[in-house]
Amino acid sequence: MKAGKVLFAVIAATALLATLVATASATRLSSSSSTIRATFARVDFSGGFGTTECALTIEGSFHSRTIAKVAGALTGLITRATLGTPCIRGSATILTASLPWHTRYASFTGTLPNITRINATATGTQWSIREPAFGVTCLASGSTLQGAFNREASGAITGTEVIGNSETSCGIAGNVAGRASTTTVLGAATRITVTLI
Repeated sequence: MKAGKVLFAVIAATALLATLVATASATRLSSSSSTIRATFARVDFSGGFGTTECALTIEGSFHSRTIAKVAGALTGLITRATLGTPCIRGSATILTASLPWHTRYASFTGTLPNITRINATATGTQWSIREPAFGVTCLASGSTLQGAFNREASGAITGTEVIGNSETSCGIAGNVAGRASTTTVLGAATRITVTLI
């Protein structure tokens, strides 16, 4: 009986040590693609000026397919952002002169090695919004958007969310929120997979 308990304790300790070693060494993320395209069926631009709803597509690239899990690390660029024409409600314009937007790694959600979400930021974003009720146009610039890539157990990115806020030329804070219906490799329907290395 004692030998069985000792053997069980040794096996449990070995399994725990193996898990800790695997977790400790996972300091980087590896993407199956160096490009990304996220399509949002609807993004809400809201604030004191009402809510404008538009479809949005963003495209970009990673500086490397391997990214260090270091908060604030520069990871890539958003090189293209387009809104559906016409918008669902109201109207908005991405100020393309502000592109490219710089993306940085922020954090992850979940417990290693089971990351469920990868959080990032995009800086330098600029857009104008024409609110639907009174036709007032407000410029939002210099904002930082937070993005979250939802990751399933297989490593595949299943969706992207974006939120953020910015002061506007109208003197009120504008908010952005949306969830991508597809997140794929640029120019293909292939899903992106992110693994820990």
